[in-house]
Amino acid sequence: MANEEEFYEPDIISVNDENGNEILFELLERYETDEDVYVAITRYYETDEEIVEGDYEVIILKVVSEDGEEYLAEIEDEIEFEQISDILMAKVEEKFDVEYFEPEQ
Repeated sequence: MANEEEFYEPDIISVNDENGNEILFELLERYETDEDVYVAITRYYETDEEIVEGDYEVIILKVVSEDGEEYLAEIEDEIEFEQISDILMAKVEEKFDVEYFEPEQ
């Protein structure tokens, strides 16, 4: 009987920063409302050394469409950010069977 083990293949997003440098992120989760789309991403690491030393900070952003192009933007409204962050982090925790903590303020 063949081993039917599933392998995880991450969804990779390529983002250009303000200096035009390409940065790769892994899409952890996506959440849509009637008006907006939000994503939870983390920096994508390719080499074994990067994977071991990576910080895996989860970044919550809003997908914004302008002039036919999509880009990722910070969620400026604090209440909106808290609500979306709670939803996305719960989905990430469930999907990856992990538990994140909030840093002490």
